[in-house]
Amino acid sequence: MSRTGRTATYILVSMVFMTLLGCGKEAKEEKKEEVSKEEFRIPDSLLAPIAGYNLTRDDYHPVRGGVMANDIIELHYPARTIARFIAVRSFGIAQSAYRKVAEEIGKPAEEKLVLIGTKDLDEYMLLTRKEWWYYGYIQGDTIYFEPFNILLKRGIADMAIMQKIAQLALIRRSGNRMPLWLREALASRIAEEGEVLKIQIEQSRAAGWDVNPPPAKIEQDLADALDRSDTRVAFYAAYRMLENLLSSSSLEDVFEFIDKLQAGSTLNEASREVFGMNYDALLNGIRVDREAGGSALKQ
Repeated sequence: MSRTGRTATYILVSMVFMTLLGCGKEAKEEKKEEVSKEEFRIPDSLLAPIAGYNLTRDDYHPVRGGVMANDIIELHYPARTIARFIAVRSFGIAQSAYRKVAEEIGKPAEEKLVLIGTKDLDEYMLLTRKEWWYYGYIQGDTIYFEPFNILLKRGIADMAIMQKIAQLALIRRSGNRMPLWLREALASRIAEEGEVLKIQIEQSRAAGWDVNPPPAKIEQDLADALDRSDTRVAFYAAYRMLENLLSSSSLEDVFEFIDKLQAGSTLNEASREVFGMNYDALLNGIRVDREAGGSALKQ
């Protein structure tokens, strides 16, 4: 073979070798990428519940985040790899809460109930002006929640979502005319939050806080929700007032009171018609400082 022929053969062999080497490298890179995707892929079993949500919308954008919606709920969640799984969990909790609240109180919203799971606590505080311990903020038919993953880690997602949805339903049923203490307490009762409130109040007692504030302070602290300790005491005190009220009246009476407010009755008128006394006398009878002996209304 001539020198020219040998050179051409060498070049051809080299090209084939480099091509094969390149293909092998690309194959390894593709395999590595495939494994990487598999490692971070959310198992189908964790997303299985979504089949029962009857979704009419299920969008996701890597920057804007995602939206899941059906005929009654629209849930917004941030752009994160794990956010999809968290959104599926949260949507299921919200749907169950919606159904229970609708049955016990009424529809929480005229149209769709909008739930917004914030990206982080900084965004939550920016949108709501609330601290981390205040887990949800109602505005119209929308509820802003602190990040759903935090609610899940704290083990309070079911209770928190139920409590806020119940509040929204009570606002709607009463025409936004019921006292805040009663709205908070009744929503906590439906969300089965009572035991948590009673456990938390022991920390306030141990710190020397007054856990028997007058009704006016309870209402104001709930409205402001600025100080964690004051607000926690107010949550508990409102719940105790409802317990005292239910020791002498029925839950049906409480809802009748709410309905009369929605129909236009004043607090005094509705209280006299349902409980047989004006509103101030009612509050005096169920004040939390009577907790050792129960309600003064109890016969």
